[in-house]
Amino acid sequence: MKINCIGTGTMGSITRGNQSILIEDTLIDIGSGIVKKLESLQIYSKNVKRILITHVHADHLVDLPNFLIGRNIRNENKECLKIICGKGVRETIINLFELCFGDGQKNKYKDFEKKFNVEFIELKNNQVYKDEDLEITAYELEHGGCKPILGFTIEKNKKIIGYATDTTLCTNVKTICQKSDIAFLDATNTVPTKSHMGLNELLELKAEFRNCRICAIHRSDYVHNHIEGIEFPEDGEIIEI
Repeated sequence: MKINCIGTGTMGSITRGNQSILIEDTLIDIGSGIVKKLESLQIYSKNVKRILITHVHADHLVDLPNFLIGRNIRNENKECLKIICGKGVRETIINLFELCFGDGQKNKYKDFEKKFNVEFIELKNNQVYKDEDLEITAYELEHGGCKPILGFTIEKNKKIIGYATDTTLCTNVKTICQKSDIAFLDATNTVPTKSHMGLNELLELKAEFRNCRICAIHRSDYVHNHIEGIEFPEDGEIIEI
């Protein structure tokens, strides 16, 4: 599988875009600025079959209107797009569209799925979405008071990619590492906070799960990238497994 690191930074990062990766035709997180980053890489909506949304904070969600509207304008909406997210996120997304593009018309997005040719798949902890190409499992994470907040494993061709950003070190982060060949993990700070993991915890995970490649993502500008055993992908970098 080919993994394109679209953005690897935090909301406050100057040197990196907001966190987002593209696993072949599956995009995880679509925060502010991600659509233009995709277009600069000549990746367009017709190449994306699924969008996974971890949570509804702006740096992980708010470019979805630009993505779907651009998709319609360019007639790239012939195939139904799967939006995989936590329970209740569909309503938040429709509210976001009404706020950004509703123009005061309360029922403008009444038939949202038909208008944009999308299907919402709302998952709870340990629930699985599976199609002919891959299998996605959702895991509840811990990110302050934010609910729902999900991590994922994506399995294809007997390879598993894990993704857990915007989270503290909780049981499901370890579950993701245990199952994955490569895991993209929150490293917002050098030391952990009440809402984010730190680099020291990634070192602990690497020591415990030696068969899992660990990539530090969602990094603040001051987080250095010279720690043996941990990978530090940059924006636009491609990783293949």
